[in-house]
Amino acid sequence: MNPKEVMADFQFLGNRVVKLVIETKRIEEKGRAELLHDFDYKIAETSQQDSSFLGTLQLSVQVKAKIKNKILFKIDLVMEGAFAGNSEKITEEKFIEMLEMNGLANLMNISRAYLVGVSAQSGINPPVRIPMINLLKLREKKQSHPD
Repeated sequence: MNPKEVMADFQFLGNRVVKLVIETKRIEEKGRAELLHDFDYKIAETSQQDSSFLGTLQLSVQVKAKIKNKILFKIDLVMEGAFAGNSEKITEEKFIEMLEMNGLANLMNISRAYLVGVSAQSGINPPVRIPMINLLKLREKKQSHPD
């Protein structure tokens, strides 16, 4: 099969960590930690160059672990991804929709794997595993309450 025949009109170009802050504390409280998560995203930039739309998406993941009311650790991650779309085959509106859905799903998986590794290397045991989230609901929430 010819790869060009099945190649999507939306492509992932790469990613980088924009921000990573990890704070850990030694606390005396015993018990199971309660994990609190917060997720947000923003389209940092879009442009058109030749026959491509280019877009940069930033996903923010915040994790906090508490035992009783004492904070055990906090993690603040901003992962950025660069994406391209074929402007001869999709509209700018469709590209932005794909950036929010496909791009967000891609960055969520990259962030999930990254946080498992970096939290384990930071001495957090068990390592942080962020839950699956409903990206449609996150997008709806973002559209109804823009920053």
